[in-house]
Amino acid sequence: MRMRWPFTSGAGSAAALGGTPEQLAWLHADTAGAGGGRGPRGLRAGGLLERRADEGAAEFTRRVRGLGLPARATSVLLPYAASQLLQIEAPKVAPDELKAAARWHVKDLVKERLDELTIDVMPVGDGREQRERQLFVAAARTDQIRARVELAAAAGIELAVVEVIETAQRNLQLALAEAEGLGGRTNGANAGNAGNVATAALTRQGTQALLTICAAGELFYARRIEGIDARVEAPLAAAARAEAALAEALESAAIVDYGAADADEAAAGEDEAPLVIELQRSLDVWERTWRELPVARLWIELGDDTASWLPRLQATLGVPVARLDAERVWPGFDRLAPTQEAREALLPLAGALLRHDDRTL
Repeated sequence: MRMRWPFTSGAGSAAALGGTPEQLAWLHADTAGAGGGRGPRGLRAGGLLERRADEGAAEFTRRVRGLGLPARATSVLLPYAASQLLQIEAPKVAPDELKAAARWHVKDLVKERLDELTIDVMPVGDGREQRERQLFVAAARTDQIRARVELAAAAGIELAVVEVIETAQRNLQLALAEAEGLGGRTNGANAGNAGNVATAALTRQGTQALLTICAAGELFYARRIEGIDARVEAPLAAAARAEAALAEALESAAIVDYGAADADEAAAGEDEAPLVIELQRSLDVWERTWRELPVARLWIELGDDTASWLPRLQATLGVPVARLDAERVWPGFDRLAPTQEAREALLPLAGALLRHDDRTL
């Protein structure tokens, strides 16, 4: 089974599916149509479709069919745990041998056996000169792809593309960068100063976070950060503990001119350091590798604690930080994703709908 990277929306509408067999996430969008540009122009509908405990496969498939999704211009987003996007030095082989060579390069980087995986490749960055040519390798479980293809086929849908979470986030990030004049799909490499900066995005994916960095209309860097549950809650927890420590010190008449500061630093350091340190490490690597492309913005979406993280990251990272606002690219998105659960499920689908990558290796 082959993952198909290039995708252009068909005339009329396009859709993206994600989630799990028990909870299907979906978005349906209008497209510009023939002669009117190739990008989606507005959301029609979307949400989460729950499979009931007593519901058989045939009944659930009928409900999927009832969503009225387009028969061909539909993409599927693989679950976060079902795929990886690895970065390697490009094997020095002929183009038609690149995918096979990349498969063997990643055999020690994946948990599954190679015969359980579908592999595809994509260049890192926009093709500018590097010391060593880099390559992204997408590795996805074939059984996960097959299950989604079969569900879609049973519902009368021929999937146009299989998407992984990193490239979906890239698409949304580039659209937002274009909207804010920081480079994007159509103007990144030729937009004057906007083509000389990078943007970063950090989103919550269950118990992990995903960091992507893009420039000149392309994905240059992607990293998954483990175990963020405690880290996402850290700012409020650290502030509460620091306040309690100060109150206790005052009650005991201890010397508090430095003790309270120490308690505050200890609490903040204990809880905030992991996520901040990992982000700072990634930004330091970026700065050393791509000095000519400084990060002009970091967009974050970390669930209900996003607002508390904004000032903390702004103060510690030295990069302008803002919330990743899908509404800026897709008016009406907030209405379709009113809860944290829905937003986490639908945000990557909003990126999957924006794919139009026509490059060849």
